[in-house]
Amino acid sequence: YYITNNLRMLLLWLSLVAGVQGLIPVDNDVEPEYAVATDDDESTPSDYFVIFTVATEENDPFQRYVRSLKIFDMDQHLQTLGMNEKWLGGDMNYPGGGFKVNLLKKAMEQYKEEDDMIVMFTDSYDVIFLADREEIVDNFKSTGANFLISAENYIWPDQSLESQYPDIKGKKYLCSGMMMGYATTFWAILNYKEIENTFDDQLYYTHVYLDPNFREKHKIQLDGTSKIFHNLHGAEREIDFGFGSKRVTNWEQGTQPQVLHGNGPTKLSLNRFGNYHPKVFDPTEGFKGKCMVCNEKEGTINVEDTENLPTILTTMFITERTPFIDYFVNKTFTQNYPPEKWHVRIYNRVWGHADHIQELVNYHVTNGDKKFASFELKQPKETISKKISDLYQEGMSTCAELECGFYFVMDSVITLTDDNVLKDLIHWNKSVITTQLTQPGQYWSNFWGDVSKDGFYKRSTDYFNMVKRERLGLWNVAFVNHLVAIRGDVIKDKKVSYVNTKYDDSNYDVGFNSNARKNNVFLYMVNLKEHGHLKRMENYTSHRVHNDLWQIFTNTLDWKLNYIHPDFDKYLTKTRPEFPQPCPDVYHFPLLSTKFSWHIIHELESMPGDIFAGSGKTDDKRLQGGYENVPTVDVHFTQINFQQEWMKLLRDYVAPIQRLVFEGYSFHGNALLSFVVKYHEEGQRELRPHHDHSTFTTNTALNRQGIDYQGGGSYFIRQNCLVRDVDIGWTLMHPGRLTHYHEGKPITQGTRYILVSFNDP
Repeated sequence: YYITNNLRMLLLWLSLVAGVQGLIPVDNDVEPEYAVATDDDESTPSDYFVIFTVATEENDPFQRYVRSLKIFDMDQHLQTLGMNEKWLGGDMNYPGGGFKVNLLKKAMEQYKEEDDMIVMFTDSYDVIFLADREEIVDNFKSTGANFLISAENYIWPDQSLESQYPDIKGKKYLCSGMMMGYATTFWAILNYKEIENTFDDQLYYTHVYLDPNFREKHKIQLDGTSKIFHNLHGAEREIDFGFGSKRVTNWEQGTQPQVLHGNGPTKLSLNRFGNYHPKVFDPTEGFKGKCMVCNEKEGTINVEDTENLPTILTTMFITERTPFIDYFVNKTFTQNYPPEKWHVRIYNRVWGHADHIQELVNYHVTNGDKKFASFELKQPKETISKKISDLYQEGMSTCAELECGFYFVMDSVITLTDDNVLKDLIHWNKSVITTQLTQPGQYWSNFWGDVSKDGFYKRSTDYFNMVKRERLGLWNVAFVNHLVAIRGDVIKDKKVSYVNTKYDDSNYDVGFNSNARKNNVFLYMVNLKEHGHLKRMENYTSHRVHNDLWQIFTNTLDWKLNYIHPDFDKYLTKTRPEFPQPCPDVYHFPLLSTKFSWHIIHELESMPGDIFAGSGKTDDKRLQGGYENVPTVDVHFTQINFQQEWMKLLRDYVAPIQRLVFEGYSFHGNALLSFVVKYHEEGQRELRPHHDHSTFTTNTALNRQGIDYQGGGSYFIRQNCLVRDVDIGWTLMHPGRLTHYHEGKPITQGTRYILVSFNDP
């Protein structure tokens, strides 16, 4: 059995390869690249070819359908039936759709005597074209049929008719989503019998086809080998995507279908094909692929035209304890968008963030320079008793009340690193769109390429290509969350909703996406530009004042954004002579942010009692030997469980600088003593001359000389050099032993804080 099966697979593969290389006959003798239709086909003039479809609204799937026709200059042949009319064909999740037949019958009457006219009918919401008119017509004529209907593997809606189907090559069961033929034949088919609008359209065409006399008389065939039409249901794996110069190919049949139909449960599969064809994205071009659709201007919004920018509403949702919450709020408020066209709402369900959120609101709204169109803050006393899905629904409904052009959902899990996120998403003018956000170093993202039958995550074949940014483009995906832009008209028309009884409240976003897909709303993700990332929210503690200080392992990038000096990276490109040297072999560079300095001081000073008390004596039980030769009033990082966090900072940020300025030596990763020193005018004011117990020492200023304190400074005795004016977060790095005997000069007023680390003792 295994040998036979393997031989079968090998033969199928060889037939595909041979077909592509022209070693075996292929039904479609076409060029490998897409062609553009011309009107010089004498056998079928342009005005003798018509494409009918039925669509009651110009939604996202319909726009994709029309675009695929435009690619091949075939939109001129399209006649859309039922647009803006009430759908009378019943629920298409069940048998129904006779309304399509009756609409088509009415429209076809004008062509009923046109013997030479070729008429095509396709569905529109789940169909895309892959070739031009000339190729389609030529392939149709080569079949010898007067009328050709697409075929599939499954019989629907009446399985009892299975025995009446004649055997043919390939798939044998009729699918009415795609068909074509001569107008006179089509007219005869449409008049086979009268049906109600709610009668099943596929069953109608099945009755026509299974009437042997009628079938033979009018030369009606099924396209069982996908010569023109390919239905994806039950046949997805037969299709090769055909990237680059290759065509989309049915490798099992050796054909190159020209029209693709995502029938039945294959709508998401068609969306994935639609991410590449026709002329949407080619992964074989360039380093990150070539996004052709990204360069199309039709339908986009010129966001540089400030006067005509749409009114927007951004709603920040804080539903769980969030690290770096201030960065999230600040970065949202400082987005580049005209405040007079910008409404802002905040929904906070976390008591522990309430005071902090209010302070940030006071800074940006109450006392800020920007005058927003409107603002409202809802704190836990208003939100905690409500379901999360209800809060999200309320926020979205506010957009409809304000008649906003776009609505932005912004969850506190996001970290934005770009000031133009709002404009960048508005530019695409999509019903629903997000920008790719991932957890740094992980594949966890804010989009799913596919979903399972129950609506939860399922990995798509190209998910990793997208999430690793190996393919950069505009993608129609199955799920988006955390940062979502929704066009106002989609909300107004009630095409999206967070109300979904199928899912519990914790899966409000799953419900939202399920509703959108059900209502033919495409969910887009764009990853052409990096706008930020996702934080990790698990295990975020709450027992400290500044819990973010301990996030260096969990949210490393956010820690850097908040706590490393903004100029630090510039010094990684410098050579040793380019580093400031206030004294010989005393190197000066920016290490920590002002925010870090304030937070570490506030953290220490906010601890119960006086954490600095008891230090500053030679008898020091914190040390292994219990004795300190040159004592300072200080707090060791081991006392506040910050030593491991500090060690990571030394390895990630200090060690690279050390290798640049002290060439030939590499940090061993040891720092047994790291501490914050407090000099106070009424306490320890100075430090006597000493060597440090280190190979090299870092000494970082935590507050401002001349403002927070007067005097002070580090005096290097042998070098006869005083360093006093050191900005907050800037670090002095110098040898600890032998050459750099030094002392701390007395302060005369205020309090001085420094962070000292004895590295490689």
